[in-house]
Amino acid sequence: MRSTACRTIWGLLLLLAVAGGARADDGATVWTPWERALVSDRAYDRPCVDVQVRVRFDGPGGATRAGMAFWDGGTRYVIRCCFPAPGEWRWRTTCTETSNRGLHAQAGVMRVGSLRASTNPLVAHGYPRVSDDRRTLAYADGTPLLWIGDTCWAAPVHATDIDWRSYIANRARKGYTVLQVSIAPDWALAEARRPVAPFLSTLPDITKPNPAYFQRLDRLISAANARGLVVLMVGLIETPYRYPPPAQVATLSRYVAARYAAHAVIFSPSFDSGIREAETLASAEAVREAAPSSLVTMHMGTGVGPRFHNANWLSFDMVQSGHNGGDARRQSARAVGMPAEVLALPGRKPVINGEAIYEGDLGGAYDVRRTAWLSVLSGAVGYTAGINQLYRWDDDAPAMMDAPSSDQVGLLGRVLRAVPWWTLDPAPGRILNQPDDRARLMAFALTPDRSLGVAYLPGNAAVELDLSGLPATCRALWVSPSTGRWRTGASVTPSPKVSLTPPDERDWLLVLAAPGSPAVARLTKALDAVATRAGGPNASITFGADAPIDGLVRKEPRDGEFGRATSGGAACIVNQNPTRSKYLYLDLDDRIAFRGGARGMAVEVRLQSDDGLDGIALEFDATGAGGSAYRSVLPASQKQAGGWTTLTFQADAPYLGNRQNSGADMRVCLNGHRCRVASVAVRLDGLTH
Repeated sequence: MRSTACRTIWGLLLLLAVAGGARADDGATVWTPWERALVSDRAYDRPCVDVQVRVRFDGPGGATRAGMAFWDGGTRYVIRCCFPAPGEWRWRTTCTETSNRGLHAQAGVMRVGSLRASTNPLVAHGYPRVSDDRRTLAYADGTPLLWIGDTCWAAPVHATDIDWRSYIANRARKGYTVLQVSIAPDWALAEARRPVAPFLSTLPDITKPNPAYFQRLDRLISAANARGLVVLMVGLIETPYRYPPPAQVATLSRYVAARYAAHAVIFSPSFDSGIREAETLASAEAVREAAPSSLVTMHMGTGVGPRFHNANWLSFDMVQSGHNGGDARRQSARAVGMPAEVLALPGRKPVINGEAIYEGDLGGAYDVRRTAWLSVLSGAVGYTAGINQLYRWDDDAPAMMDAPSSDQVGLLGRVLRAVPWWTLDPAPGRILNQPDDRARLMAFALTPDRSLGVAYLPGNAAVELDLSGLPATCRALWVSPSTGRWRTGASVTPSPKVSLTPPDERDWLLVLAAPGSPAVARLTKALDAVATRAGGPNASITFGADAPIDGLVRKEPRDGEFGRATSGGAACIVNQNPTRSKYLYLDLDDRIAFRGGARGMAVEVRLQSDDGLDGIALEFDATGAGGSAYRSVLPASQKQAGGWTTLTFQADAPYLGNRQNSGADMRVCLNGHRCRVASVAVRLDGLTH
């Protein structure tokens, strides 16, 4: 009775508000951000602290949503909403300062249009949520959402509008679904290329965000959402420093959540943190107050366990298997073990590996795809990749968008989308020959009906599987996770111990499917559509600031650090400290290196030396070299032109297995000379396919 009376009073208040001048708005559609500006009748010294404005939305069929207004400069406040259903929606504000007639008891009516046809999954299917069975993430209509993420932490501080548009188009084209950004990390602000500061308050006080900074961030996030990309905003307890007082954390968290609740955004209080109880709870409670319909997770530090798993505000778990100083053994062990740790806890929640080894100074493309496949076959329902130049968003970011790992993580998404990935359950106990070397750990997952199994072998001679309970005969498919090329294996008769040998000693995916499985047809069709690499067996790299990736990537271990320079008008790189940085490391794209059958390799290096050329050599990953050793060759020829010397090296039987020195397949030994290098070109001879 009391509830009915309350609803009646609420309806009368809305009718009075509309009669008093609140107009009915048209033009909004479901799953599209809508906003309305309010004008305060007074200015506040601390607008995010001195006043709070809450808003309630009532829609068809008893649907409700809640949120808060945010300060947008001067006396302007804004309310935003994304409506999940068409029909008439009524809204009304409540201000903590009831005498403020511009903010308190404002009301209106929205006529929200039906869902329009769209190729954007955030419009066609709705915003992310946790699936009904709590195994995965899903779009609002229940369509499974495969988390294929990328880190662009410093983009809000550094990215130009043009570069951002290019980047989001690139990631959407490759099948990524999530971008991870940090609002304003101090390490990026120290060299900010954008002129607008994120706060008007004097740091370390963060209670007065700068509307101009966040207005630009609005545009970046809106553009990403328009491409179907969800944005994870991390570091609410670490912006810009670690760690503001909990009250200030709550103020910033409330502001950010109110501002972006109408977008396809997920919030994370932490950014590489350990356990920070007070700050985390202050942030989480503020986010839930301002954006109760949004997802919340925790981007914890490397190896930090699921401390907040049972918290009601935590929508899903996020682990960080991490970089681990380049130690492949720890990377793999954590990629396998951390999802398993979460899945063993009571109260099922999806788990994502939100950061692993990046392609950069500690790892190569192989390391990225290895930890990616180990993660998703060990229970993670998503994986976030990274590239050093992109997470920092430095001057090389535009050129590095197509680093090899970016395509290989995209290929992971292509493979998984061709099969019922959301039903795969990790089955590590069925692997009977797990190696002692943790860098070579394998992973295996099965669907509940055992009609489909997927294994990942990171360079193993064979995998022995317990296939008891699978169909009488299984089709085997071997898929290269670097190129997408596939080949059919021998038919498999399941038994408690089956040994399966991959085509060679590279890393491979093994797909086992019941006869007539539609997943195999979908998978082979998807793989056949992959353009592994246009052109022939050639690769090159030049060292201009915007030079695109063309099959070669420069790596920068500690003894291979170079700075940018020019010489005679030509862009180049230089080892300023030749005693320490005596190597130029290079990684050949596996889509070239793994094509098979290369009898030889020609490498041309265009350089200048202040100290002569004696002792300069090419060291390369070779067949039969053994362990982590390189084979060394001296220049076969040299020529001079325009003040530059081109050294040509001839290398026999290159293996190019991409396993050492951050994934570098070769390095040019400069023998302690200070050198300027303008370009490197590689040609493989005798490729078979």
